[in-house]
Amino acid sequence: MPAATWYEKHDLSSTDMHPFVHSFNPAIAPPWEARTDFDYFSDLAAEFSRLAERHLGVRKDVVAVPLGHDTPDECAQPGGRALDWQAGEVEAIPGRTMPRIVVVERDYPRLAERWRALGPLIDELGATTKGVPLPIGSEVGYLRSHNGTIRDGIAQGRPRIDRDDLFCEAILALSGTTNGRLAVAGFEALERRTGVVLADLAHERAGDRITFADTVTQPRSVICSPEWSGTESERRRYAPFTINVERLKPWHTLTGRQHFFLDHEWMAELGEMLPIYRPPLDLIATFGSQQAPAARDAQLVARFLTPHSKWSIHSEYQDNLHMLNLFRGGPVIWMNHLDAASIGVEDNDWIEAFNRNGVTVARAAVTHRVPAGTVLMYHAVDRHLQMPIAERSGLHGGTDNSLTRVVMKPTHLIGGYAQLSYGFNYYGPTGSQRDEVAVIRRRSQEVRF
Repeated sequence: MPAATWYEKHDLSSTDMHPFVHSFNPAIAPPWEARTDFDYFSDLAAEFSRLAERHLGVRKDVVAVPLGHDTPDECAQPGGRALDWQAGEVEAIPGRTMPRIVVVERDYPRLAERWRALGPLIDELGATTKGVPLPIGSEVGYLRSHNGTIRDGIAQGRPRIDRDDLFCEAILALSGTTNGRLAVAGFEALERRTGVVLADLAHERAGDRITFADTVTQPRSVICSPEWSGTESERRRYAPFTINVERLKPWHTLTGRQHFFLDHEWMAELGEMLPIYRPPLDLIATFGSQQAPAARDAQLVARFLTPHSKWSIHSEYQDNLHMLNLFRGGPVIWMNHLDAASIGVEDNDWIEAFNRNGVTVARAAVTHRVPAGTVLMYHAVDRHLQMPIAERSGLHGGTDNSLTRVVMKPTHLIGGYAQLSYGFNYYGPTGSQRDEVAVIRRRSQEVRF
């Protein structure tokens, strides 16, 4: 399924790393067979619903729901003791000694209809972010008038979100970072819980509402909101945890303070109750040598790290003229000057890196600042940007993640104990894929794209 780029679709970009919300806007329609991801999902939902009419119908699924952060679930394992109900150490109690068990009714034939509309539960329950309730009221009415409503079916009368630009409008209307009324209401709810003054942080923009049309005109500065931990205004840039430090809002931890000692029994068992240094895994001993059989070229076996280049991906794209002129204009692998000399690589040469997982092609950025035996490939350079065909595989491109694999860490599975409870995109069984071993070789300097 060929996908449209951000120059061919509507979308939003905003994170806690910078104080603006940006829009994506199509300069051209998606070329040839390419389509936006939103359109793909919409059509997949429609076809799935058509098939579900015959094969699935309405079903009730039993779902194991993890013990969540910023909820009463954080008190499920007092003292950080994870007793095993399977071993008879404790009774199996959903939501206490095991995940919560929830029965969810799924109307599979109506999935596409529901996909296209803002559902009714938000009227009743509102929205909650990091344990802070946001009372969604007038926003639903606003979306009805701005986006229009679904005319028939199960979603009749509900606000439309069946186009990418309408979906973006709903996101902006329902977030305190782009809707001043919700920011103030969220802080007021937090005041009642913490007993400290907070709502004045958003008062100066209480009447602001950033629309998608606003972001199309230019990037818009976001509103100070309890969704993040930083104080920001027209006079101050975002910095994390300033609300905690300056307004004495408790941290979302067991003690309400920053602390480094984690007394969960799994942390004690693995020796990680305090921050410590862990040497890298000996992946060669575990999985065998990475050396290619019958190699014709000089090769280097090195640790392959993929650092997070947050300041260049959340606010700046790599394939604009400004960025292309600043550096190599494509993917690079940083390597030590002595390692490079040992395999005949000079600065800016084309090289290939490969292991049992895959292969990637990049230019060598040779420097004395990288330690010998280690190479770095910063992630998130776009796969379509100057990615040659690899000699080793005969396939196009390859990225930093072509060589990595996800390794689970046991301590990420802790749940039901204060801040060590599941939070989507924050804490849980996340992948650790930034520590690998790869073979580096100088390839032919005549490349095909």
